[in-house]
Amino acid sequence: MYKLFLCIRYLTRKGIVIFPVLAVWLCVMMLIIVNSIMTGFVNRVRSAGHGLVGDVVVSSISPAGFPDYQQLQKRIDALPQVRASSPVIVALGLLNLPDYEYTKLVVVLGIDPKSQSKVTNFDHGLYWQYKAPLHAVEDIGDQGYPVRQSQLVKRAVAFLNVAEKNEKRLRDGLAMEPIPSSAWFAAIRRHWQVVRREDWQAALHKLDRAQRDLAFITGLPKNGFYKNRAALIKALVPAEPSFTPPPEAAASYASAADEPSNGCIVGVDLGLYEKNRFGQYNRPPGIRFTPAILTVSPITLRATVAQPQAGRFQIVDDSRTRVFTADSRQIYVPFKVLQKLTFMQQQDLLSGGVQPARCSELQIRVKNDASAAAVNQARDAIARVVSAFVHQHPEAQIAGLQTQTWVQEQAQYIKAVDNERNMILFLLGLVSLVVVVVIFLIFYMLVRDKTRDIGIIKAIGGGEWGVASIFLLYGLLISAAGAAPGVLCGVLFVLHDNWIHDHILWRWFGISIWNRKVYIFSHIPDQVTASAVVIMVISAMAAGLLGALLPAIKAARQDPVEALRYE
Repeated sequence: MYKLFLCIRYLTRKGIVIFPVLAVWLCVMMLIIVNSIMTGFVNRVRSAGHGLVGDVVVSSISPAGFPDYQQLQKRIDALPQVRASSPVIVALGLLNLPDYEYTKLVVVLGIDPKSQSKVTNFDHGLYWQYKAPLHAVEDIGDQGYPVRQSQLVKRAVAFLNVAEKNEKRLRDGLAMEPIPSSAWFAAIRRHWQVVRREDWQAALHKLDRAQRDLAFITGLPKNGFYKNRAALIKALVPAEPSFTPPPEAAASYASAADEPSNGCIVGVDLGLYEKNRFGQYNRPPGIRFTPAILTVSPITLRATVAQPQAGRFQIVDDSRTRVFTADSRQIYVPFKVLQKLTFMQQQDLLSGGVQPARCSELQIRVKNDASAAAVNQARDAIARVVSAFVHQHPEAQIAGLQTQTWVQEQAQYIKAVDNERNMILFLLGLVSLVVVVVIFLIFYMLVRDKTRDIGIIKAIGGGEWGVASIFLLYGLLISAAGAAPGVLCGVLFVLHDNWIHDHILWRWFGISIWNRKVYIFSHIPDQVTASAVVIMVISAMAAGLLGALLPAIKAARQDPVEALRYE
């Protein structure tokens, strides 16, 4: 009992202990913040990569693809571990928008949107077919259920009126006053002008969103009645994504003959949309349904380039996978259409035979995809099927089929982010060793100052372990006193990091660390894991013990007679 009493007395009477407490506090807070943000970033990157290709990918190293993919797909679908599969064609192409004098080299993916959405998160990345109607549910429907269509329209009109008034108020306050360049406050005034303009741009984006919400709500049946959120989502969000242009697309063309029959979906970062500092995309009304000419270069089975083929499309939607390398260069078209443009459809040979249809890869989703072990087992089973297929189809050997999990497929991308996180945490861990040094120095001074107290404790029967345990317990208390507020401040900071960044750092000081124009995520990751927090606290306790260890040993070994004579 006397040990705890002495530790508490030292902790409350000695002002110098505030320094190790602050050191533990700041280090724990710093590690929690950095670990949470970096872990959240890594998890988002992994989630985006997983949603891009499914669980397992059977791909060809040959740009010409591999034949008889339908037979291989049927065998794979028959496996008990497989939930769904989807064929994909990958080709290089040139995208041209005649109305905008826009040309860009792109990667063209031929997919079946229905089966692709069962394997990947393709449908969840579509704006007009998924995100925009969900926004209407969030803005209008979530004000209360059950609700009728007429009530939803009234809510949408009210939401639009508020957005219009707010946008007008901010627009009227945008008068740009001349700023003397030599004045010391010029930078501050200029910053607040930028803030006002960004506030107006955010209000303008909200106004555009309110207008889209009203368009979706008014498109519902007049007698519609929705009991809950799921019912409204079912009514607004299409059950299956499609490349088919909606009826309103015809208004963009002079006649039906001018309207392309095939639709395409472009990556959101292809360069057609502007992205503001808040990560919001400005979608001009003219981009959607605009005609597009797509030219691809077919690759023959002999790895030669055939005559380029061009097809007419119209943009029906945009896709955001949150993988920048995909969103900045990929365009999606119907599988059968691209198959014909690349000469990968089934063809009759002049010799009388038939050249089977081809595809570039098969993307597969397994049933228990939350388990890495289950995904690996499914990959091994699929690899055996692929090996047997190649053995029975010698022409597939030339294609060089390989079976990989999504982690292996995206390994270069994911490992780079993982390594960055580990490197930063390692460097911060080295910096955090200052806690050990600070505690050691403070305790060394305490042992020197409390030499007489140590002698008294030993003189009345205290053993070496008893004296050492006092300082070790003292180190634990200091670590606990610093770790508790460190955890609290770290968790609160992570949970409010976006608000702190936007409303304090940027609005008041003009500091922008997380520019949404650059990063693929519109919000700073704010994921706090309990296991990581526990590890940080245990590490802080260990640091306290380590820093107090040598002074505790020194105190335990002191001779009581010499200690009592110490002045």
